[in-house]
Amino acid sequence: MTKIEKEKRELERLEKAEAFHNHQHYFAILIVVLSIVYIVDELSSSVRGVVEVQTIRDLFNVVYPSVEYDKASATLGFATIIGYLSYLISPFYKSLADRFGRKPFLIINTIGMGVGMLVCIISKSVPLFILGTVILTFFTPNDVQVIYIMECAPKEHRAKLCSITKGLALISVSLLGLFVKLFVNDEVPSTWRNVFIIPIILAFLIGIAAIYFVRETPVFTQRRLQYLRSSEEERNASAEAERLNQEAEKEKSVSVLDAFKFIISNPQTRAIALVALLMMFSTGYTGKYQPMLEAGKYNGVMSSDAMHTVLMFYPLINGIFTIIGGFITDALGRKKSALILGLWASVGLAIFAYGCIRPLNPYIMGLAYGISIAGLWSISDMIFFVITSESTPTEMRASVVGSMQLVGMVGVGFNMVYNNVVTMLAGSTNLPIVLTVAYLPLMAIALIIMMLKVKETKGVDLDNIQVDK
Repeated sequence: MTKIEKEKRELERLEKAEAFHNHQHYFAILIVVLSIVYIVDELSSSVRGVVEVQTIRDLFNVVYPSVEYDKASATLGFATIIGYLSYLISPFYKSLADRFGRKPFLIINTIGMGVGMLVCIISKSVPLFILGTVILTFFTPNDVQVIYIMECAPKEHRAKLCSITKGLALISVSLLGLFVKLFVNDEVPSTWRNVFIIPIILAFLIGIAAIYFVRETPVFTQRRLQYLRSSEEERNASAEAERLNQEAEKEKSVSVLDAFKFIISNPQTRAIALVALLMMFSTGYTGKYQPMLEAGKYNGVMSSDAMHTVLMFYPLINGIFTIIGGFITDALGRKKSALILGLWASVGLAIFAYGCIRPLNPYIMGLAYGISIAGLWSISDMIFFVITSESTPTEMRASVVGSMQLVGMVGVGFNMVYNNVVTMLAGSTNLPIVLTVAYLPLMAIALIIMMLKVKETKGVDLDNIQVDK
C-alpha cells in the first residue's frame, strides 16, 4: 500500500471518529469503558499483593513460616526488582501515543495487563512468574485512560471525572478480598491462581470492547486531520517551523544535572526532595500488607474471616479518603493538607500494624490501612507534582519535576531492598514490627521537615516564581 493510500484510509477513519464524537450517547459509553479500564488497572496493580504468601508457598514449595519461606520471599522480592527496570523505557513507550494516537495504546495496555496476569497464573516456575510480573509492571503505570478523560471531557468536568473514576477504581480493589475469600484454600497453595481469573477475563473483554466502542480522542483527531488535509508545501513549512521551534527549545532546555543542581541549591526544593525521599522510602509497607496480615493470623491475633474483612474493607476507605483528600487540598492549601495526609498515613500504619500483633476489630484495621495508603499516595502526588511545580521557575519546571521523580525511585529502591533483607533476617512473622519501626520514624521526620522547611505554594503565579537563594 502506497503512502497516499495509507493516508487516505487514515483520513477516512479519523473523519468517522470526528463525526462520532458528537453522537448523543458516545461520551457516556466512553466514560463507562474508561472506568472499567481504570478498574482493570487497579486490580492488576494489586492482585499479586493479596496472595503473596500463597504464591511463594506454591512456587517455591515451602512451608509458612520457615527459614526456607523467608529466603524464598526475599529471593522473589529481589528478582522482581528487575521489573522496575522497565520504567527506564516507559517514557519512550508513552511518547508513541503522541505519534500513533491514544486508542491503540489504550487497547494494548489493557490487553497487556491481561497477558501479564495470564503469564503469572500459568507459571509453574519462578522465572516465568517473574516474566508475568515484568509485563504487568510495564503496562500498569501508563494510565492512558486518564489522558482520554483529560482530552475528551469538558474542561469544567475534567478534574471531577478523573477523581470519580479513580475513586471507583480504588474501591473496586475490594473485589480482590472477596475473591481471596471465595477462591483461595490455604491448604492448597496453588489456589492463589483463581484470584487472577476474573481480572484477566475483564482485561481481555474490555480491551476488545474498546476496539469497537472507543474512538480516538478529539485532540489527537483534530491535530492529525489538520496534517492529513494539508498540502505537501504546508507540511514542509510546518515541519520547518517545528524544527526551528525544537532548536529554540533545545537552547532553553535544562539538563538533568542542572535540575539536580537547582534542587540541591534552592532551600524550598531541597526540603521537598528530602520529604519526597523519606516518604517514598516509607511506602515499603504498602507491598507487604498481606504478609503482615498473614503474620497476624499465624500469631493467633486474627482469623481468616477477619483477614478477608480487612482485604475487602480497606479499598473502600482508600477510595473515599482519596476523594476527600482532593477537597482538603483545595480548601486548606498544599502545606496544611500535606501534613494532614501524612498524619493519616502514619497513624493509619501504626493502628494497622498494632492489629497485626494484638487483637483488633478487622473493620478498624481496614479503616486504618485504607486511610494510611490514601494519605500516603495523595501526599506523594502532591509532593512530586503540585508543590514541586509551584516552587520551580517555568523554564526548568519539567526537568525538575522529572528529576524529583528520580529521587522518588531511589526511595522505592531502598525500601524494596530493606523489605527483602529484613524478611530474611527477622522472619516474615515479625514484619508488622520491623516495617513499622523503620517507616513510622521516617514519616515523622518527613512531616517535621514539611512543617518547618517547606513554604505554602497555593495560589502562586506559575509564570513568576520567586526563587529563594
